[in-house]
Amino acid sequence: MSIEALIKLHTEALVANTEAVKLLTLSLAGRTPTKTSKADAEKIAEGIADAEAGNIKPIEEVKAKLEAKVEERKAVEEPKVETKVAAVPYETVRALVLKLAPTQRDAIKALNAKHGIANLKVLLDKEDDFSTVNDQAKLEAVYADLQALEA
Repeated sequence: MSIEALIKLHTEALVANTEAVKLLTLSLAGRTPTKTSKADAEKIAEGIADAEAGNIKPIEEVKAKLEAKVEERKAVEEPKVETKVAAVPYETVRALVLKLAPTQRDAIKALNAKHGIANLKVLLDKEDDFSTVNDQAKLEAVYADLQALEA
């Protein structure tokens, strides 16, 4: 084997190792370091022996395997976070009512009657404080109907 070919193989191995270290670093973010087991040490030694013998796998193959393992670990170890839709604020519903009021006053009154409220202020504990909604589910239902009315 020529020196150029040997240097090329070692360069490819170094690039593959660099990519593997980057992927490993990303996959281990936030974890505490652990000791290397004997099996891991043997695999590393085998990899070094293969590289010295010239039996180097293509970089793309190594990258694909490492990325697959990282994705597999993420899927298993990441906690499932349920996203909850934010509550519709009273101001938003009020603004929509004010927008529709000039042309759809009767429809808004019918919608309020459908939900069993005289007006939107009934859904507030304090008339002056828009953050005191006492029935968020009803407010969201009114908002959904208002959006349908707007369309």
